[in-house]
Amino acid sequence: MVKFLLLALTFGLAHAQMDGPWKTIAIAADIVDKIEISGELRLYFHQITCEKECKKMNVTFYINENGQCSLTTITGYLDDGKTYRSQFQGDNHYATVRTTPENIVFYSENVDRAGRKTKLVYVVGSGHPLTLEQKEKIVEYAKENNIPPGNIREVLTTDYCPR
Repeated sequence: MVKFLLLALTFGLAHAQMDGPWKTIAIAADIVDKIEISGELRLYFHQITCEKECKKMNVTFYINENGQCSLTTITGYLDDGKTYRSQFQGDNHYATVRTTPENIVFYSENVDRAGRKTKLVYVVGSGHPLTLEQKEKIVEYAKENNIPPGNIREVLTTDYCPR
């Protein structure tokens, strides 16, 4: 019973930390063209809100197409108890890998309309660049997921969309 209460408390705190304004700090992808400037999966996070004990996650973000910022909100639904599923530029499955008060790391898999699968890592935060230690952890996590370290893009300075 004590383990269950600790797990519930930890789960609740982690999801409470997710709600709020966030900025995309870095993105990594095994198909790098998807996350280059104006890439269809280069998302500039704006807001995350959880509903129904975080079984429903709303993610509001900007995409920058042809120099124009477009605000988009997707809703992810908890699919298997730990992975969310949503539709944006194809079918997406994503999960939080790490949540701290400063950053959230998401692992995502996107299957586009042509059936091409892309593995992604999104690092969102309060607006501070990654520390050297955080960069090293992202490199290791990318390698574990067969994403070349050279495909990591720090995008904080390219987010010119309104807040």
